[in-house]
Amino acid sequence: MFAKRRVKVIFLSQKLVRQATFKKKNMVKKLKEWKMVEWAQEEKRRMEREEERRIENMIKEAKKELRRLKEENRMKELFLDMLQMHDETGEFPNLKDLSKKELKGLLALIDVSMKTIRQQMEELKIDEDTVVKEDEDY
Repeated sequence: MFAKRRVKVIFLSQKLVRQATFKKKNMVKKLKEWKMVEWAQEEKRRMEREEERRIENMIKEAKKELRRLKEENRMKELFLDMLQMHDETGEFPNLKDLSKKELKGLLALIDVSMKTIRQQMEELKIDEDTVVKEDEDY
């Protein structure tokens, strides 16, 4: 009877050890799964933050470009108004009210316009020279 009880106790203790080991392995497995889920969620949040920063930077760049284009448009309108007043009155308007930035922008527009005019005049001169040469050949 004693042997039977001893075998039964050993068997039960081994069963408890196996159950505890299984529970431990199961807990470790669940912990690993939980950490993987947590890591995936953190990675997703990080990617979302990066995407938000990228979008914010794009918005900032677009606003900056819009301000630049508005300023350029304003300068062009000012230049056209100045030329229109010159056409109407024969005199250029008084530019005392303009800021230094506006004057610099206006000067840059005038320079660009002059370069364009010079380039077109050179192209016309080249075209005229080729026409004259063709006429001389006949």
